[in-house]
Amino acid sequence: MIKKLLFLAAVTGILTASACRRQTDTKPSSDASFMIDSTYGMVVADTITYDVIISNPNPGDTWTARCLSKLNHKALVDSIFAMVYSGRVLAFNLDTREQLTVRQIKDIEAEQGFNRENIGMIQFTEAWYLDPKENAMTKKVLSMVLGTNFYNAEGELFGHKPVFKVVLK
Repeated sequence: MIKKLLFLAAVTGILTASACRRQTDTKPSSDASFMIDSTYGMVVADTITYDVIISNPNPGDTWTARCLSKLNHKALVDSIFAMVYSGRVLAFNLDTREQLTVRQIKDIEAEQGFNRENIGMIQFTEAWYLDPKENAMTKKVLSMVLGTNFYNAEGELFGHKPVFKVVLK
């Protein structure tokens, strides 16, 4: 069991590292005015990328269950797809960086085995602002990569497979 967990951790790290390397289209700002923003505070990260698990693939994992207990997975995922379908946000192929059409998104959803409920991870790219005077921190989402749960032959979570990247306007 320990070997499987170590293997899973290594594969997840590799998948995350490769996804981070592909996201070079979000460049740090060179504009000095970006560092101090009167609306949000000072910029503490003009670009930061991290993964968030949004579904618990292991019912016995009570910690993850508790962390996700207030998340409405269906509303989150359905809303992202609705924004893409309406054209309010743009979707891109993560590998080619080409913009996806509504037809291409529908084709992804029609693929055998695809199910919105299987989206288990979102990789966020954000800008972070801190206002020490107001004791406030604001995060502005720049983009999101939806990832489906990817299982090994034994049915155990192996990692996540990117579906598409959403760039917020």
